[in-house]
Amino acid sequence: MKNKKSLKVFIIILSVIILSLAVISVPSKLMPTVKSSMSFTLKGENAPKLAAHRGLSSLYPQNTVPAIEQAAEYGFWGFEIDIHTTKDGEWVVIHNDTVDDMTDGTGAVSSFTLEEIKKLSIDNGNGIKDYPDLRIPTLKEALAVCESSDIVPIIEVKECDTQYFPVLAKLLKTEKLDQKAVIISFEKEYLEKLRPLLPETEMMFLVHAPTKENIDFCLKNGNTGIDYNHKDLYKSISALRYAKENGVKIGAWTVDNPLYADFAVHFGAELITTNKILP
Repeated sequence: MKNKKSLKVFIIILSVIILSLAVISVPSKLMPTVKSSMSFTLKGENAPKLAAHRGLSSLYPQNTVPAIEQAAEYGFWGFEIDIHTTKDGEWVVIHNDTVDDMTDGTGAVSSFTLEEIKKLSIDNGNGIKDYPDLRIPTLKEALAVCESSDIVPIIEVKECDTQYFPVLAKLLKTEKLDQKAVIISFEKEYLEKLRPLLPETEMMFLVHAPTKENIDFCLKNGNTGIDYNHKDLYKSISALRYAKENGVKIGAWTVDNPLYADFAVHFGAELITTNKILP
């Protein structure tokens, strides 16, 4: 019986991969976006929530206010952004721990004060030619989009100085987003330290291939889900079953192929983070 089940899962995996490569993968590499209508599960009453990775970064410069505004305009449920701390303890939105890739400056984000980092111009990213004077936003500036939209901020806490966690918690509470935002991180320590500061905030533990140990951490940390790399799904099936059995919310990142999204949903994903799939 067990062998039959394993064979069935293998056949499903193989079929989805072959079908995905044949129907979706090649065209999607040639297109900046893909419609969710090409999926079996991304529409309708039981559809998962779609989050725009680094804002709508396939069309606009990643982790910028225009990318977030357009994610809201296109109708995404949420937008994912990355945050770091500056030398003077300000939270800013940028993916890497250096400014080199995205701006005309060089050096670690943590080596700049807010005033210094605001002098840098963003000179990279999709659609950058339309934004000649774009700057690294503060987290507060990024969250301002939520004032005029119902979109949910999904905030990945990257390399930072944890002494400024109370500042982060205060900001979310001041903006009345502590019960709306989702905090995500690859660092268990960050989630553990933020939990008492943000007792009502949903969190998700970022991993590549989830394990039972990961799921147990989520259960222990309270209101914490698991968000895994969809490319490692084949390694993760038993852990995902364990998560579902124990009521742990499941998310999958970064899914740019609608058929892979269908497969993730089949194994319990309620949140899909994507660069390319439009609602």
